[in-house]
Amino acid sequence: MKTSINWLRRYVAIPWSPKELAARLTAAGLEVEGIELIGEIPTGVIVAEILSRNPHSNSDHLSICTVNTGQGEPLQIVCGAPNCDAGKKVPLATIGTQFADFQIKKAKIRGVESNGMLCSARELGLSDDHSGLMILPPDTPLGIPLTDIVEQDAVIDWEVTPNRPDWLSHIGIAREIAAVAQLPLRLPEPIIRTLPGSSIHDCAAVSVLDSELCPRYIARVFKNIKVGPSPDWMVKHLEAVGLRTVNNVVDITNYVMLEYGQPLHAFDLTTLAGNEIIVRRAKPGEEITVLDGSKLKLNNEHLLIADRDKGVALAGIMGGENSMITEATTTVLLEAAAFDRSNVRTSSRTLGISTDSSYRFERGVSPETTAAASARAAALLCELCGADQVEGVIDCYGKPWQCPEITLRVQRCNALLGINLDAPTIASCLERRGLSILKQDAEVITARAPEWRFDLHAEHDLIEEVAQISGLDAIPEAPVNARLGGAIKDDRFLPLEEIRREFQALGLDEIINYSMWSLPQCLQGTTFSEEEILKVHNPISIDTAFLRPTLLPGLMHVVAHNIAHNEHNLRLFELGRVFRKNKGHYCENTQAGIVISGARHPERFGSDLAATMDFYDLKGLLTSWLKTRRLADDCNWQSAESPAFKPGAGATLTVKGKNIATFGEAATVLTKGIRLRAPLFIALIDVDALLKLKAPAPSYTPIAQFPATSRDISFIAPAGLTHQTIVTTIRDLQLPFVDRIELFDIFSDEKVLGKGLSSLSYSVTFRHQERTLTDDEVNELQTTIRSALAEKLGVTLR
Repeated sequence: MKTSINWLRRYVAIPWSPKELAARLTAAGLEVEGIELIGEIPTGVIVAEILSRNPHSNSDHLSICTVNTGQGEPLQIVCGAPNCDAGKKVPLATIGTQFADFQIKKAKIRGVESNGMLCSARELGLSDDHSGLMILPPDTPLGIPLTDIVEQDAVIDWEVTPNRPDWLSHIGIAREIAAVAQLPLRLPEPIIRTLPGSSIHDCAAVSVLDSELCPRYIARVFKNIKVGPSPDWMVKHLEAVGLRTVNNVVDITNYVMLEYGQPLHAFDLTTLAGNEIIVRRAKPGEEITVLDGSKLKLNNEHLLIADRDKGVALAGIMGGENSMITEATTTVLLEAAAFDRSNVRTSSRTLGISTDSSYRFERGVSPETTAAASARAAALLCELCGADQVEGVIDCYGKPWQCPEITLRVQRCNALLGINLDAPTIASCLERRGLSILKQDAEVITARAPEWRFDLHAEHDLIEEVAQISGLDAIPEAPVNARLGGAIKDDRFLPLEEIRREFQALGLDEIINYSMWSLPQCLQGTTFSEEEILKVHNPISIDTAFLRPTLLPGLMHVVAHNIAHNEHNLRLFELGRVFRKNKGHYCENTQAGIVISGARHPERFGSDLAATMDFYDLKGLLTSWLKTRRLADDCNWQSAESPAFKPGAGATLTVKGKNIATFGEAATVLTKGIRLRAPLFIALIDVDALLKLKAPAPSYTPIAQFPATSRDISFIAPAGLTHQTIVTTIRDLQLPFVDRIELFDIFSDEKVLGKGLSSLSYSVTFRHQERTLTDDEVNELQTTIRSALAEKLGVTLR
């Protein structure tokens, strides 16, 4: 936010230089990005009058001018400006004048001697105008330094944080200066000239059809408008902060926006069908051409300012070309409104339009400020445009703004800040920041936040205000007293570090994402409702307004980023916190996410390189991980359906009866728009539940000294019979010497086996640690298994 020092002086008597002002407000929490001096004209630039202008014989664009400085003989100057006409008074940089990167010297320009330089406003650093010489008033005395007639200014560029939209205005910054310097704030008193016997209801009407997106809309109508140039003082203020002037009506709306932080818009009333303003959502496919000539196609999410027939402005962003102010305009409808910040932000992003207006509405404009800014603009229209306001104001304000009342404990304030302030001092700090003190005693202060502050909600907010006004430098330094913590086994960080190391040992690369995402991203691939997602108060952006309920948003973002950069072999994991609301309670848990995709063996070549990872690679990876934690023997795998996975391609993992993970092939809704070359597989792990499980003590099994014996068991089973059920059935027999159970073949063919049947083949390995098993022993164990499968699962043995 750029502010002009001269402009700020209209509201407060600044007692410091620009640099000192920047330092003092930085100490109060308002940081500075830069300071630019305007009108710092080099010594040696004086006022001169052009006596004559003759063409240069060796150039088609240079002129030879004779100028009078009011002292001594006239000087000959070679000039390339198109407006160096005789009789004009202009700035002259005399010989010896030092500019930033050069010095004026006597020189010959294409063979003609030149004794100085006639200057444009840009060469003097007064504005960006380089179209010609800077023309001075005809009555300007000759020979005087230009610094005697040009007012110097300084522009400070403030770094405004998203929680302080009130700082996006000169009055907002002046309010801070007044608070720090303990000086009175002078606000302009609007004087509005009205048209006797008129009524606004006879010439205009306003309907707000969506009060959630437009909580307040104020309309005023003006007649007898004379459109023309703005006065010099307004032009100087606007140009100092980088705004170009258009005409007095448009300049007034821009001036008040920079003064109060309230964007305004002026409509030519004669262009509005039915003299009516309707604030409504746009119809799907509705189009509007805005002031910069862009033709926009809208949808139902965009808020539109319309008349009876068409859209005339995009709410909070930009006006329409069909209702703009022209030189022929004589009747104006002035709009001052408050729009929903999230809607303006979303519309601005989706349509690709960002303006000074949208920038302010995205951060929040107080509906109470709307009325003050409307009155100020009305007074300026009457003063500078000769306008008469039609009597009456249309003010659609269904739900007035309620300023919160906050209680602050004196003892708590002093404890947090480390200083000792009494209640009157604390109350004075709050009053200087614009808060109203409702109740006060030696222990407790109750205050009401001002209407321009959206960021004051709780006690700690007021304590921060006290710290900034009393001075952050006043907070004493205190030594840090460290104390011995608990046992290392109670450290919460170490178990997470162990999981990180285990994942890295499995060949996974760690990624880290932000915890805040947009609402659609948070809901995608989950069963959560919008009510269960936690929203951030005063977010920086609508794209980061909600806390993630799972790690899915970040995982998919990283996958899309890598695929877009032609990196298709992915083995990634993330370990982070997830958040949700459950039955009114806020839940925060630790979750791990794994994504794999691409070649199974990217280091190989030939046919091996063409093999891609599948569902069982992810299952095997999870199994290997559980083995390192000595939990693999207690795990159970079951197929499951989830919005995050394709139908029939998802599963759940339970360990000791606790749900630990869901995993599977990513659903199409997640991978839409990502140009994957291979399927993507995702696992989401409940780390908190996993860490609660007690792993058995490590046990040692000596390397077998005797050979193993395998037997194959084949049978025909219903297609719905799962591998996990078969393995569990065999394990539950608790037979001795069973070492491994492996599925090695699946065959399905309706013509051969029948509908809904599959042939499964398992290999069961038997081993004795102290001797070699006999065929009779192994055959007996195999028979027991075959009988159990036939009896308990109803399979047909082969």
